[in-house]
Amino acid sequence: MRALRITAPNTATVLDRPDPQPGPGDVLIRIERAGLCGTDVALFRGTMPYLADGRTTLPLQPGHEWAGRVVAVGDGVTTATPGDLVTGDTFIGCGHCDRCTSGRHHLCPEHLELGVLGQLDGALAELLVLPERAVHRLPPGVDADLGAMVEPASCSLRGVRLTDPGPDDRVLVWGAGTLGMFAALFAAQTGATVTVAARRESDRGFAAGFGLDTRDPEELGDERFDVIIEATGSSDVTRRLLDNATAGVRIALLGVPSGDAGLPSGTLIARDATVHAVLGGSASIDEAASRFATMPDTVRRLIGTVITLDEVPQVLADGLPRATGAGPKTQIRF
Repeated sequence: MRALRITAPNTATVLDRPDPQPGPGDVLIRIERAGLCGTDVALFRGTMPYLADGRTTLPLQPGHEWAGRVVAVGDGVTTATPGDLVTGDTFIGCGHCDRCTSGRHHLCPEHLELGVLGQLDGALAELLVLPERAVHRLPPGVDADLGAMVEPASCSLRGVRLTDPGPDDRVLVWGAGTLGMFAALFAAQTGATVTVAARRESDRGFAAGFGLDTRDPEELGDERFDVIIEATGSSDVTRRLLDNATAGVRIALLGVPSGDAGLPSGTLIARDATVHAVLGGSASIDEAASRFATMPDTVRRLIGTVITLDEVPQVLADGLPRATGAGPKTQIRF
């Protein structure tokens, strides 16, 4: 099979690797679509926090946003069948510890992260093997293009669920990238009043095209919001989150900063704030996919750039593209 490998900081190549084979309890999938995200760029540049603290090492095969067809299953698999269109969980727990058995496998002390942690080969390849428990069948109406968006959507959906906005709440979402747009769209479905803060005029224009209120961050002034969702990964943004927070604010952190974000603990206490740090959206995968079936055209608008696997090394080097007025997500078509 052809696959992408990051071999060293700022070095990636597409090469031939042996086809993986499913063992007992495994599912073999042929990838049809995969997405690139900021985590993949950070792995390529060598700035991803897991590299800094030694939790992961190079070389590795990235890719954790994907959809594909089941082509074979190992002994004992009962929930996946060849021909199924599926996506999967990024987090693979041991399957038997207290956290795994209570639905919190993303916190398993032995967990792996697809294409990120534990040298578990990711989805930037023609073929992928995953344990059956990590494979999720996509519902009717959700094709591979949309299925490869389920992973980021599940993270945003979990962030919205944790902050629990309602019709009487004002929600501020920082960022009009993939995570930010999904957070804003899901928050709007609760009846809350949603504002998206983005620095680039073109990003504000894109968000406004979905009927969302938008602001230049410098125009926020002393506006106050009941829920704030950070989806940029910028330490500068994180440090100013409380500038526009009401007392009792609920905050979700979706973006991953490259260093200490410096949240002011004294102000957090004074505002009686609740902060939710979202590592992943495992518990929301099936719900996100089901929602996609009711809003396929909306989700599809977030796909802005489609490339081939051979183009990925250059895109990682240049940074993820975003044409004016186009969606934030870059996908690979296999």
